[in-house]
Amino acid sequence: MVRAKPNGMTHARLGMIAARKAIPRAVDRNRCKRLVREVFRGTQPMLAALDVVVLCRSAVARSEKAAGREELADLFTAVSECRGRRTTASER
Repeated sequence: MVRAKPNGMTHARLGMIAARKAIPRAVDRNRCKRLVREVFRGTQPMLAALDVVVLCRSAVARSEKAAGREELADLFTAVSECRGRRTTASER
């Protein structure tokens, strides 16, 4: 799950929640966080002026890493597109 909110700055910031209750093994939580940071760095320019919080709800297996990366990129793209529509609507 991804949530975003304007931050009034010129750059995007990232927050992550990887709860032990949802992902019991530390190695899986760390893999999830590493994947989120990696994708965020690639999409950070299009997320300018947003605070983005990612909630990891399940572990990402090594075999599913590419699918997880693609899903996160799609979520970040959707967040940036929603921000664009809201900005355009509020300017009118």
